[in-house]
Amino acid sequence: MLRDRFSAPLDRAAAALSSSVVEDRALLGVDLWGSIVHAEMLGATGIIPKTSSRRIVAGLRTIARDAAAGRFELDPEHEDVHLNVETELTRRIGADGERLHTARSRNDQVATDLALVLRESLLGLEAASARVADSLLRAARGSEGRTVVDGWTHTQPAQRLYWGQILGTHALRFVRDAERFRRIRERIDSSPLGSGAIAGTSLPVDRRATARALGFARPTASSLDAVSDRDAGSDALYACSVALLHASSLAEEFVLGSLPGVDRVRLSDGFVTTSSLMPHKRNPDLAELVRAESGPAIGRLVSHLTVLKALPVGYQRDLQLGKPIVLEGVLRTRLALEVLARMAGEASYRVPPVVDAATGSVEVADALVRAGLPFRTAHRRVGAWLSQREGTADRAAPVRNDELHRAFPELPSEFLFPGAVEEPERRTSAGGSAWRSVRKLLAEVDGRRRIAERARLRETLRLMRLRRAAGIPERLFE
Repeated sequence: MLRDRFSAPLDRAAAALSSSVVEDRALLGVDLWGSIVHAEMLGATGIIPKTSSRRIVAGLRTIARDAAAGRFELDPEHEDVHLNVETELTRRIGADGERLHTARSRNDQVATDLALVLRESLLGLEAASARVADSLLRAARGSEGRTVVDGWTHTQPAQRLYWGQILGTHALRFVRDAERFRRIRERIDSSPLGSGAIAGTSLPVDRRATARALGFARPTASSLDAVSDRDAGSDALYACSVALLHASSLAEEFVLGSLPGVDRVRLSDGFVTTSSLMPHKRNPDLAELVRAESGPAIGRLVSHLTVLKALPVGYQRDLQLGKPIVLEGVLRTRLALEVLARMAGEASYRVPPVVDAATGSVEVADALVRAGLPFRTAHRRVGAWLSQREGTADRAAPVRNDELHRAFPELPSEFLFPGAVEEPERRTSAGGSAWRSVRKLLAEVDGRRRIAERARLRETLRLMRLRRAAGIPERLFE
């Protein structure tokens, strides 16, 4: 700890409260990268001797190699990742290590680290979201995608749909998530490095050079904003909340669909458990865990915003509490999405027993409208007919055409009540349930997924090249 100004060490409990070593393990790779780039700039501008700069960079690279091999651990005695790296560097190379912190503060250092690690995390979240969408698209385009099941409203049978439309709709949501993560990542385009504590520095730093070397488009416009801005963390936590809401919806589809008696989904053995007491159980535990992740995700977003509420502009130590919230948020979201991608890809999508044979009633009402009846009149008459039918043994039986035409003599003789497989094809409106619309949906989702994947891959390769130029092992970013 930095205690030169004080006559007594920091209180032990206060030191424990102050330490961020646990969460800073996730920042080690980006902290070393930023430090190497900073040290190279100090030498290039003549702020420190070039020989010192080269020794610092060589020392940092050996620490990076040791860290990638698991031979360098953060010491809680040194409070955070920044002091750990500087202390270890000075131990290894001597007094030149004390030059590393020239023209920077831990305030701009942590802001830079967070921008770098968040950019990397968002790339991982883009990939994970796209993988869920890909798993769903593969199932939707397979033979099971052409099977017909009840679409639900109010968790009750509503109108019959192709499984392909249900799966494609979930895939569309995850593609939107990937696009949302990408937009947030692309806005992290300004480097805080060189902003100092709040006011920049009188030394002739080259902030544009360090920004380019770290893959940013430019240095930040205000040193005061650079050290206190945590918008990207809030944006990422919001996007994580939305993605996990979508994940919870798909997980609920799996939980309800695998209920005995519903029998429309069967999860593979790798994603179910049994009871410690009841051997017959086949529990969708992993789907339940994914479903639950949306709750803490919303809590993290609210917690992060509350930490930021009413802080004066400039670095305040409150900001330290936001760091583990963001890091945990992106980690838990990626883990849940990776599990869900495999779960969705290995599930079976089935045709359950018919619960209600009259879900084609909307088509009857529409046919009556085409015959000239006002829709509300048609709706009342069809509803009354269904009520009478519910009291008979015919409820679950297919609707006979003679029965239908007795009830509704206005219907043209060629009108037939749609069977389960025929029903979705009657709805030919754009975006509707007919297979030609579903096919367009799947093509659009897949096209957007491919665009998102290409953008992610380009950025991943670009950042890998920059890290390779800095001499940072890629393993620190896996």
